[in-house]
Amino acid sequence: MTTVIGLAPNERGAAAVHLGSMLARSISDDVVVVTVVPTPWPPNPYRVDAEYLAQLERAAGEALAAAGARIGPDLSVELVTHHARSVSSGLLDIARDRSATLVALGSSAAGVRGLVSLGGVAERILHSTDIPVTLAPRGFDTGTVFARVTRITVAFGRADRDSDLLRTAASVAGDIGATLRVACFAVRPLTAAAGTIEPGAEDLVVQEWATQLEGDIRQALSSRNGGSVTTRVEFVVGQGGSWADALTDVPWGDGEVLAVGTSSSAISRFFLGSHASKIVRNAPVPVYLWPSRCAGPDHSRGPSDAGHSAGRYSSRPRSEGQWTPCPHMGTCWTTRRHRRRTGSARCRRSSTR
Repeated sequence: MTTVIGLAPNERGAAAVHLGSMLARSISDDVVVVTVVPTPWPPNPYRVDAEYLAQLERAAGEALAAAGARIGPDLSVELVTHHARSVSSGLLDIARDRSATLVALGSSAAGVRGLVSLGGVAERILHSTDIPVTLAPRGFDTGTVFARVTRITVAFGRADRDSDLLRTAASVAGDIGATLRVACFAVRPLTAAAGTIEPGAEDLVVQEWATQLEGDIRQALSSRNGGSVTTRVEFVVGQGGSWADALTDVPWGDGEVLAVGTSSSAISRFFLGSHASKIVRNAPVPVYLWPSRCAGPDHSRGPSDAGHSAGRYSSRPRSEGQWTPCPHMGTCWTTRRHRRRTGSARCRRSSTR
């Protein structure tokens, strides 16, 4: 098994190397450190950019040499310089060729230091592969070349009850000897100034919500055949007036990884929901993005559901009890106004209503 580390010739590359080597050591993977040198397009027969390309090659070699020094001697390491049209496509080529178990990347240089920030390369890889992707906070450093994962924290919500995220994390934690923790985040708006909601009433709502989530966690850990995962699980709730405050409310330690589940769609293998995206962008520890199992089409939905899920406006004939696509795709003024008021479409130009 192979862990692929995407290397950039700056602090992003150092953070990715620290994270990738820590994960590879924990799961007994080999390491492939990849730096991608862009291929000029279209090719220039006069090689007027030969000096610039040579400089890129030298920078790639220096970055690989520095990365090798940051990885402990206990790991099998391969340093690769790959030529591709873009950095993201080059990393994807190596990940597929080596049958990578995960891809480790650094955060964007424009992000906040100490937090995870998705850059253009990470976004492109996330939407193009079904391999788990890990993201290191900007400036991440394990402090030692022999670091290992000591705890896996799973960000859990009601939507994760039917996914395999929690059971997979529990299995991995048991295999590598790490502890398992489940974290839920309650973002509570500051209502004290408005005085419309009693703090005690809001506390009761959060407590009831946490109790229901604990039941969902036990259900998610139970296997289909009636068994259960034997790994001991810690449960914690982070609260705050913002997502950043809610994540800061939870204590984090060295060697910790935050596992976040993703969804899939027809156009993307990785799809982060609104809550998952906020958790990732405010995470102070490395984030492990786990792709959910791709679900097939749901044939139980009727024509109305299929039309609305495809993003199409529809109108309802008087003589039929089903929905048919609007021929004007909701562009007429009456359709837009009716849809804003009622949530359904009504086309003025066609004969259907």
